[in-house]
Amino acid sequence: MNVGALLLRCAQQWPDQPALIDARDGSALTFTQLASRAFGLGHALRADGLDEQERVAILGDNTPEYLLWDYGVMAAGLVRVPLDPALSAEEQAAQLTDAQARMLAYGEDYAERARALAARVPGLKLRPLAADNPTMPLPAALPGPQAMASLNYTGGSTGAPKAVVITHGSLTSALQNIVLARGQGPGDVMLNMRPLWPIAAIIVLAQLAAGGAVVLAGRFQPRRFLELLAHHRATSTSLVPTHLARLLKETCPADYDLSALRSIDVGAAAIPPEIFEAAIEAFGPRFGVLYGLTEASWTCYQPPQALADPTTRAQAMRSVGRPLFGCEVRIESDGQPAPAGVEGEVLIRGAHVAAGYWKQPELSAQVFRGGWFHTGDLGVLDESGILRITGRLKEVIRTGGKSVLPDEVERALCSHPAVADAAAAGLPDPEWGEVIGAAVVLNEGARIEAETLVEHCRQSLSGFKKPRIIRFVTSIPRSHYGKIQRAKVRALLAERGPS
Repeated sequence: MNVGALLLRCAQQWPDQPALIDARDGSALTFTQLASRAFGLGHALRADGLDEQERVAILGDNTPEYLLWDYGVMAAGLVRVPLDPALSAEEQAAQLTDAQARMLAYGEDYAERARALAARVPGLKLRPLAADNPTMPLPAALPGPQAMASLNYTGGSTGAPKAVVITHGSLTSALQNIVLARGQGPGDVMLNMRPLWPIAAIIVLAQLAAGGAVVLAGRFQPRRFLELLAHHRATSTSLVPTHLARLLKETCPADYDLSALRSIDVGAAAIPPEIFEAAIEAFGPRFGVLYGLTEASWTCYQPPQALADPTTRAQAMRSVGRPLFGCEVRIESDGQPAPAGVEGEVLIRGAHVAAGYWKQPELSAQVFRGGWFHTGDLGVLDESGILRITGRLKEVIRTGGKSVLPDEVERALCSHPAVADAAAAGLPDPEWGEVIGAAVVLNEGARIEAETLVEHCRQSLSGFKKPRIIRFVTSIPRSHYGKIQRAKVRALLAERGPS
């Protein structure tokens, strides 16, 4: 299957049902209109001289126009390259150059940036997302499962560009897994206030593939988010940890009619336990917990029902569920499969796994070896097949010949009432190999000495695990998903000089 065939099937099965709803004005596109406009755009792009498998970049916000380009590009046999609007012009230009993009489609808020990028990237054509295009009943191409559908850049905020190759086969296989896991269908409504550029936006296409409608509501605003959930009688939505934290701080969910809401899908690995507990208290046990990466989206899923029993809730909050129908997960320790309950690297296999990294055959061979994708995540599988993520293999701090997980240090620091947030990282040291450094955000109005925090950590950590360097900062560098950006933390600690 490919994206064009998927859209065509949706239009045939639910022709007059709403597919995309624009929260700005309440307008809607039916499945027939969505498919025919996406197909028309694809035909126009091919007529504009773009050949099959050439790359088209997209820079925009959470709007129907974005998705028409997103789906129209892939349905024409072209390759979409979604850009993170938060990156600098230099970083975006590096990705465009690496992808050899022929065209950049941009939203109206990004016109100035688009012109700056065109000046940096020779031969780059510019097109506005809002451009009017003819409608067509059929896609311009029906690429095979091995054809590229998307290049998704990961880790693009630091270092050289690294793009994950998503094929039509891996994309549609992931969609099948998500549809089976989420239980959404015709008549169900999903509210989306998340950016559409990350791989996480695959949940939007999965909602459409199941016959459900998607409300596109722009950038996240806590009160408007709850108002739209109630107004559209949304049955599902998707959030990142920073969204949850803002909702709990700025709103009272009990003030809104959320009776239709069945699931709020989150990636739990990055959610601080205290925020997760408060979110369940505020919204009820409505959280679906997922685990996936750009290279293997939606590999595991834990449905909201797993949080319903208070006696097992604490354990469920630390888990990411079982592998989905088309996914295999195993834990490997010292190069061998690990038994249940033993920590090791998480390996993933399945048709949803990406084809590799764009123009990086050596890295692809290393990470996608033996038929398994080596995630770099540390985890444990219990005897019932439920996965718990415990950390990042590459983030393990090696100090004095011993291993320390950064989150151990972070939990110890955050247990102090003066600390709002913390991030730990290893810093090079000639004697110890690495020493433990930590960036710490204090609660508003709080004051504390670094030495006091170190002594506090001694209460719950072995001596070799306590931080030796503490820097007070205003915020912790985090990705869109809420994950700590360790490279930026290390740079932050290093640039402030020795303790």
